[in-house]
Amino acid sequence: MRLPLICILTILMALTSCAEKERIYKTYEGEIFGTYYRIQVENLGKDLQPEFDSVFAAINAASNSYVQESEVSAFNREGKLLNPSATFREMMDSAAKYNRISEGFFEPTLFPLIKSWGFSFEKREEMDSARVSEQLGLIGFDQMIQVTDSGYFAAKPGVMLDITGLGEGYAIDELVTVVEKNGIANYMVEIGGEMKAKGLNSRNTRWTIGIEDPVQAELGVMSSMLTKVELDNRSISSSGNYRKFYVDEAGNRRPHIIDPKTGYPVSHSMVSVSVLAPSATQADALATAFMGMGPERAKALAESIPGVEAMFVMGGKEKLEMEFTSGFPKPVSSEQ
Repeated sequence: MRLPLICILTILMALTSCAEKERIYKTYEGEIFGTYYRIQVENLGKDLQPEFDSVFAAINAASNSYVQESEVSAFNREGKLLNPSATFREMMDSAAKYNRISEGFFEPTLFPLIKSWGFSFEKREEMDSARVSEQLGLIGFDQMIQVTDSGYFAAKPGVMLDITGLGEGYAIDELVTVVEKNGIANYMVEIGGEMKAKGLNSRNTRWTIGIEDPVQAELGVMSSMLTKVELDNRSISSSGNYRKFYVDEAGNRRPHIIDPKTGYPVSHSMVSVSVLAPSATQADALATAFMGMGPERAKALAESIPGVEAMFVMGGKEKLEMEFTSGFPKPVSSEQ
């Protein structure tokens, strides 16, 4: 029996629909680096958890300052690190790159000030202009970190490193390498809200993520979004001063973002920034740097870097104000 053309088309559409619905994903999730990770990949029947765990272990061993046996902890104790691992060298190379690109606003030697201001695992100190000036004498990646074939050396006692400003982004890129090496074209890799995605999700649509409203987030409301962004072979990272802060004895609000030029917590009007970039390392490092430099300089720098877009959220007198680089997706209304 010969079927009418309309029936043939209907059957083909049904078969296509069934094929699309058969796209099965596997989710890997857990805790890492003091936050969570979630990896969604098209399921090809292989368990990737051992490879993911290997990535996490290498990064923890290289850069986790909360781990006393890590390489960065050894450097901070001894002022040197001989025979560093490939992971440590790669992270330091990236740190040097973004320190240079950001004109020092991405600053891996800020750790002494981070500790003194009370944003590490140690009790904060009494900070005044003299103490800040003293600590600033230890800051400056180019001057304070000496690199040789045998390893890394501090230029003076007291110099310390913190390379976690790009750690989550670097980890995402390494996890993506594992995923793509296994021939997976559709995936989303997330660590602590930073992510990279490519291809289609289990609903056969582009991966879409929301950027949270920082005011509502500070109040504990996590479901309020300012905009949504599609990710296809690109990464997004957000940084802000609305989660980690304290009010000191004089009533000053002290956010955890330190201005490496002044040594004080930032005081500009920008409360958060979200950066789109080809790599997660780039997005992570630039989001950190942009929060340090403030909206005007950050926007100019973002516009100058190919493939990078950014959304800046400022605290206005009555409501939040948003600014965007020229290619950043504009907000969608709540009705859409």
